[in-house]
Amino acid sequence: LVTGMDIIFFWVARMTMMAGHFTDAMPFETVYIHGLVRDENKQKMSKTKGNGIDPLVLINRYGTDALRYTLIREVAGAGQDISLEYDRKTDESASVEASGKFANKLWNASRFVMMNLAGQTPQSLGEPEPGSLELCDRWILSRFNRTVQTTSDRFTQYGLGEAAKDLYEFIWGDFCDWYIELVKPRLQADDAASKRVAQQTLAYVLDGILKLLHPFMPHITEEVWHTLTQTGEETCLALQPYPQVNGQLISNELEQQFTLMIGTVRTIRNLRAEVGIKPSAAIAALLQSDSAAERQILEATRSYIGDLAKVSELTITASLDAEAPESSAAEAPQAPPAGAAPETAPVAQSVMALLERPVITISQFYSQAKKPLKTLVLLFALLVVLRILGAAVGTIESIPLLPGLLRLVGIGYSAWFIRQNLWLAGDRRQTAQRFSQFWQQIVGQAAARSAQQSTITVPSTPVQPQPKPQIADAAAQSTAAEPEASPKMIAGVIGTVQVLIPLTGVVDVDALRAKVEKDLGKVEGEIKSLSGRLSNSGFVDKAPAQVVQGARDALAEAQKQAEILRDRLKML
Repeated sequence: LVTGMDIIFFWVARMTMMAGHFTDAMPFETVYIHGLVRDENKQKMSKTKGNGIDPLVLINRYGTDALRYTLIREVAGAGQDISLEYDRKTDESASVEASGKFANKLWNASRFVMMNLAGQTPQSLGEPEPGSLELCDRWILSRFNRTVQTTSDRFTQYGLGEAAKDLYEFIWGDFCDWYIELVKPRLQADDAASKRVAQQTLAYVLDGILKLLHPFMPHITEEVWHTLTQTGEETCLALQPYPQVNGQLISNELEQQFTLMIGTVRTIRNLRAEVGIKPSAAIAALLQSDSAAERQILEATRSYIGDLAKVSELTITASLDAEAPESSAAEAPQAPPAGAAPETAPVAQSVMALLERPVITISQFYSQAKKPLKTLVLLFALLVVLRILGAAVGTIESIPLLPGLLRLVGIGYSAWFIRQNLWLAGDRRQTAQRFSQFWQQIVGQAAARSAQQSTITVPSTPVQPQPKPQIADAAAQSTAAEPEASPKMIAGVIGTVQVLIPLTGVVDVDALRAKVEKDLGKVEGEIKSLSGRLSNSGFVDKAPAQVVQGARDALAEAQKQAEILRDRLKML
């Protein structure tokens, strides 16, 4: 018996008692209790209230399958009510519309598959041989069989809503968004063997999808199945055997690998969108991970990452600083000069190397500094200070006992400085960062970059490994063309993999920074206005509660936006 929870006492219990009285037998073995379909205000539909929703109106607008699938998908456990979104003025429903879009997605994906089967059917193509499967083929077959398994388990447990959600995630996500995109190059390539395997896998999985989804969307699946299999009206999809799971094709390890690959591609896409890189533009990317297993996965899926994320130059390397904190932005790694040692020296050696070369040659210094006049003044002042210090040292040496006392003070101060600034790794990084900033303030960005080519400067962000020569050359060429530009990288993290994209030569960093500053100014103005209203006791006490709460919510949202924009400015 399938019944609503509101009539269990009025009808179900009485039917059971009547059947027991007259037949001495139970009228049914199982009672499936579903919730009520409530209106947009979560009220029970009734003729008295006149708040019923005519299903024919929704069917005419979105289709029978869309309404049917919505009602099943919204079921979350036995007896839970369903709230149906509905606008009575326009007769529109956002939830049913979402199911209609799902049906359109399935229809378009099926058209694409059949257009690339060259008139063949799943039966004529046959199942692909396991030995001929490529990595993405084995992954989609693993995901398909896992979905078959979970769907069967859901049916056994009467988890209809959960089964509908699982199928939605697999069909829209795994099959349409990822697998079809992965096999498009193979369908257009000249490799006949690889193309046929792709066709076999597409046809096999689509045939199984239609059978899995048929109980939820019987009309569209029946139509597509007949076109796919080229069968007549003498048979129907409902009479076909339901898919059975093949456990040998399920691979937990392979699915975990593709989870990392998919997350990496999504991160790259999000970073591209964040800085306004055109979707069609090919970029360079750097992937860092301390895990050898993760690097192996990324290497195995390198071609997929390149195709899906439009990455023309991909570098996969180990992290040089495993303890470095995660960052949203980092300075672009500089290419070392010929014969230079790798950037793996500790911070102390970096500082010592910089101290050994306190002044660049006058000609190089003069050509690289931003303002030559200030440079000359700085050099003159430095000479004067050195002469004064030399005279002071000579005077101190002539005073009895004072030199020894000052040496003791110097030793004590050195011990204190080492303890405060160089004893821990974090202190060393912070000291090197302050020294790097001080040096840049003295000689300017251009001279600082020149010093970075012969010494190691530890930035506030994690120390990044050297990318491939192609990326380093591109950064060097950009630096040579614009000596005052500071090459930047935007970074994101997926798991323990750090994704970095060089911005130099890809986007106009100055224009992007100006736009972010303008947006931040608007948001800060809004924050100031909302804060002033909320600090006014007259507004808080007299305004309606929902208006005050709306202002507080708007302030919280504006503060969050401002924080995001400030982080983006730091990145730039």
